[in-house]
Amino acid sequence: MTESSFSFSSDAATRALCDFIDASPTAFHAADNLSAALQARGAVELSETETWNLEPGAAYFVRRGGSALIAFRPGLRSAGESGFVLAGAHTDSPGLKLRLEKALASRNLIRSPVEVYGGAILSGWLDRPLGLAGRIAMKGRNGVEVRLYSSGNAVGIIPNLAIHLNREVNKGFEYNPHIHMPVLVDALDPDAAKSGTGSEHSWALDFAASSLGMDSDGILGADLYFFEPQKAIVLGSANLSNGAAGNGSVRGGIVNGPRLDDLAGCQAVAEAFIASAATEHGQVACFLDAEEVGSMTAQGADSSFLRDVLARICIASGAAAQDFYRALARSFCISVDAAQAWHPAFPEKFDERYAPLLNAGPAVKAGANWRYATDAIAEARFRTACTASGVRCQKYMSRPDIAPGSTIGPITSAHLGVKTVDIGHPMLSMHAVRETIGAHDHADMIAVIAASYARSPEV
Repeated sequence: MTESSFSFSSDAATRALCDFIDASPTAFHAADNLSAALQARGAVELSETETWNLEPGAAYFVRRGGSALIAFRPGLRSAGESGFVLAGAHTDSPGLKLRLEKALASRNLIRSPVEVYGGAILSGWLDRPLGLAGRIAMKGRNGVEVRLYSSGNAVGIIPNLAIHLNREVNKGFEYNPHIHMPVLVDALDPDAAKSGTGSEHSWALDFAASSLGMDSDGILGADLYFFEPQKAIVLGSANLSNGAAGNGSVRGGIVNGPRLDDLAGCQAVAEAFIASAATEHGQVACFLDAEEVGSMTAQGADSSFLRDVLARICIASGAAAQDFYRALARSFCISVDAAQAWHPAFPEKFDERYAPLLNAGPAVKAGANWRYATDAIAEARFRTACTASGVRCQKYMSRPDIAPGSTIGPITSAHLGVKTVDIGHPMLSMHAVRETIGAHDHADMIAVIAASYARSPEV
């Protein structure tokens, strides 16, 4: 398959993205949905505990920790001679993690305490109906059973203070996670509350157990998060069914939804990998967890997971011992995460020459202090793929006096020694409870990643 044969409909891409976001309230659900999509297209699931027997050009994937997975196609030539093309994104997003066992009753109001996961913008979580989702470990017939869980609908809310009691709130207010962010889930009868009824047990523990049809003592542990249950939406000219914008002559429209950072990256990498045909080089799609908290977990970028998988591909393919290192030296990696889009209300926060726009194409992210892995050679390789796929390319660099965030790119590059470029969907409201990207940028992202999978990593 040549680069020019890749074509992705913007409408289809945005619909698929919205469906993926709606079905993935947590990293556990995202990994599960990615594995289902891969299996539906013929990929075979492997286990790290078993011996791998691999066929060149066939698709495989392996999971770790329930919230991360790596998919791959061994190349038609030996890895030592052809290398790998890798693309990666992260499955986690900033949010509020439930503190399961703790009961928190204040007079007759029942709240569930939380801790903040990652760098969330807290104010957006208030006065918004919130659902509860994650995974639960419970007593099973043959030991511990792990089950994915989602309430689906809202179960609680974090009420703000009336402006009459905090008249300075619109001038800025610092929310304390311990004091202000517990989620209100119930208001008991005052007489029952006075007697202590309902305050001895964790509401969340009892609610989760009831939802699963079991006693609360059957739950041995849980990783549960409050999430925004309202669906992702498409706004603007992408919604028009006729007229100039509707017939595709105008690249308009925006996608708004929760967890776009970085489920948009995950969905783009998955779609490109699934659409790609086998090549002489190996193709790898990485979906790693814990990026928002530093990646230092067994299933994060700062772990052995990716290096282990690449080594085992070489071993299972019968490669010589040195071929693993030769393969890494020939490889190329694309780290896909969000890029700060130019914001019309805050133009002073951007360097105008490096402020990507919505619907103007994916952005290369670079900086002198290696918060991103991009160097001149990696950028040139990516721009070549953009040209080959007919995709416009932008560039993001933060103002020199503003420190940017980071990604899995520098960590992956450091662990593997692989040339890496950091790219991203231009995004507004990054780390808010709902974020915004351009509708056309997502299709462009899929197309250029697919074109990169088709090209030799050494081009």
